[in-house]
Amino acid sequence: MEETIHDDFFSKFIVATATISAFYDIPDKPGIYAFYHAFDFAEDNLLGDINERISKNVFTTKFVEEDSRKKFIIDLCGKPVTLSDNMHHFIESVSMPKDRRNLKKLLLTCSILQSPDYIGYASSLQKRFRQHLENDNGFFGRYGNSRPQDEFLFICFPCAGDIARELESLLIQLCQPRFNTQRS
Repeated sequence: MEETIHDDFFSKFIVATATISAFYDIPDKPGIYAFYHAFDFAEDNLLGDINERISKNVFTTKFVEEDSRKKFIIDLCGKPVTLSDNMHHFIESVSMPKDRRNLKKLLLTCSILQSPDYIGYASSLQKRFRQHLENDNGFFGRYGNSRPQDEFLFICFPCAGDIARELESLLIQLCQPRFNTQRS
C-alpha cells in the first residue's frame, strides 16, 4: 500500500467551541458536522479532572470479523480505566502555569481523536449550528445537559450538498455516534 502524507489534512475542517460567539466562524455553506465532548480541564486540577473523565467516558475500539465480514466497532461501554503511575507523575509534575495552559490547549486540540457524540448534515452549517444551540429540539436541547456548552467542540467540513448527505450516512455507520437516532 502506498503511503501518502496529507499536509493540508485539517485545512478543510473548521473547529469551534460550541458557543454562540463562534457563529460567524461557521460558513454559510452545505456540509457535514460533528459534536465532540472537548477535553477541557481546569488548569489547577488537571489530574483530578482527567481521572474523573476517564472513569466515566472510555472509548475502546475493536476489529471484529463475523461471517467473512470485517467491521470496525467503536464500543462506548468499555471497561473503566485509570491513569498509569507514570502518567500520574507526569501530570503532577506539570507545575508551571504556562505548561499547564499548554497541556490544556493540547488536550482540547486532541478532542477530535475520540468518538463523536453526534454527526449531521446541513445545507447551511451556520444556520444548523445556531439551531443546535438555541432550539429545544437541537443537540443541546436534547443532550447538552450532560456538560456545559463550552465543553463541546463543533467540527465541520464544508462540501458539496449532493455528496454531503451520503458522507453523513457513511460516517454515522462507521462511527456510531451515541446521540444519533439514525444509524444509516
